[in-house]
Amino acid sequence: MSSNQSFFDPRLVGIDGAAFLDPAKLEEALLRLIPRAHISKGHFTYPSRAELRDLVWNHMDQNHRPFIHRTYGEAARLFIDPHASFSLTRYGRWPIAIPVFDGYFRENGFYQVMVLFGLLVVVNIIECNKGDDGTRMDVSWVVASHRWMRFLHPMLSRKFQRLNDVQNREDDPIRDRRVALRAANYRFATDAPDFLNSNAIGNNVEFPAFAGKHSISIKDLPEAVLHRTEVGDRAYILRRSGQQLEVWPGTCPHEGAMLGAGDVVGKLVRCPWHGLEFGPRRFGPGAGKATLCGALLEFSGDALTIGPV
Repeated sequence: MSSNQSFFDPRLVGIDGAAFLDPAKLEEALLRLIPRAHISKGHFTYPSRAELRDLVWNHMDQNHRPFIHRTYGEAARLFIDPHASFSLTRYGRWPIAIPVFDGYFRENGFYQVMVLFGLLVVVNIIECNKGDDGTRMDVSWVVASHRWMRFLHPMLSRKFQRLNDVQNREDDPIRDRRVALRAANYRFATDAPDFLNSNAIGNNVEFPAFAGKHSISIKDLPEAVLHRTEVGDRAYILRRSGQQLEVWPGTCPHEGAMLGAGDVVGKLVRCPWHGLEFGPRRFGPGAGKATLCGALLEFSGDALTIGPV
């Protein structure tokens, strides 16, 4: 869609197959919506070590929010496509549903729109930008309400400042993990993120080619004890039961979360980012080979050999 395409609402701007409100026209639109509105603004900046594409993916990935952020409760996602998402989100443990619209309105930039109790409209403009020493998240918000609700605006602005700080700190381990994996030549199916691929459940990790062969003797593993081991640029969780061996991924194949012994419950390892669960590969007499985390696992005698596929 060309940027000069005309719409019935002249405040809309066509962007890559979609149309969004021109940010320069935001106040005009809110004043038209709420006559004699009181409008307040705020801004927050948070530095990051992640690449821009990983900041963008992190924002678009809505499935991690209930697992990483205490602010979010359950959400009913009503619509999602590459450009946008619309959901009803429960605020914490309160029986309060907030309609939330997320839109990718320009490169590395988002609208996030909420309506609180039908009385206050909150429009966040979230931008992932390059900084002097890395990248940063810039969040600007506009709150609009009738003038008699203006006493709530300072309180909301302080709340948004705290909320953005807490949530970015909670997201730092995810972003830093992506930095570490990229340094080891990992890639992801979400390297060109959009709302659709960032929220699709699949094996999005593209593991680098495995170099050499490594052998692990099960005699060195204590009986019935979970053990995380790193082999080259791979990680696995192992548990021996007699001459049987169970092997789980030490890196979540969905988006790369680190998995450890503490994430195994019974027969399943559970991803701390998205709650996905994976069963083990089982090896024993007569059980030969399997592919896991982009490497070939072969069991023979009392040794597990890990090598290239």
